[in-house]
Amino acid sequence: LASSNLSDLITSSYFGEVGMLFDLEHKGRAFAILRDPMERAVSMYYYVTRGEKAYLDPSITLEDYAQGNGIENNWVIRFLTGKMEGEVTKEHLEEAKEILSRKFLVGFMDDAEETVYRIMKYFDWAFDPDETKRMQQEECIQELITGRTNINEVEYEIPKRGSQANALIKWQTQFDIKLYEYAKELFESQTKLWGSKTRKKILR
Repeated sequence: LASSNLSDLITSSYFGEVGMLFDLEHKGRAFAILRDPMERAVSMYYYVTRGEKAYLDPSITLEDYAQGNGIENNWVIRFLTGKMEGEVTKEHLEEAKEILSRKFLVGFMDDAEETVYRIMKYFDWAFDPDETKRMQQEECIQELITGRTNINEVEYEIPKRGSQANALIKWQTQFDIKLYEYAKELFESQTKLWGSKTRKKILR
């Protein structure tokens, strides 16, 4: 696919498999847009039990789900390292950190405007010089930022700290949480190269 020059962008959760689409003459650059693991897990629970394409019995409680009845265990770590089965360990966390720091520009769903700015700068993308087209492009980006894509239409609340559901989800996503915290540090360190002027001022 990369050698065909038919696509400017490929999106996938399968980091290792996508890498096989490229070669020495057709290299790629990767970015990752991350989401708080607790928020993602809770959102996924409501999506798979009550969403439009729900496939789990809605009688399953969040606690049951978090005990292993459907929840994705350390999802980001697994997809980065290829450890799809078995127990995730500290070694896999360190491997994921190394991959993230060496291979990715990092962004966050809850910091979408800054993330989009960095992605555009990273790939040397620019708005169309035509004013009308530029406005359309800017409006499109704003709609993505404010409306978001693949959004969960089901309203939900994050379980409170100290609750059983909160503790169970943290246990199931413990290494993803640590990776997310590391990614925040990485995001800050990448500000010097890719951050907006506003973020660079804050960094000083």
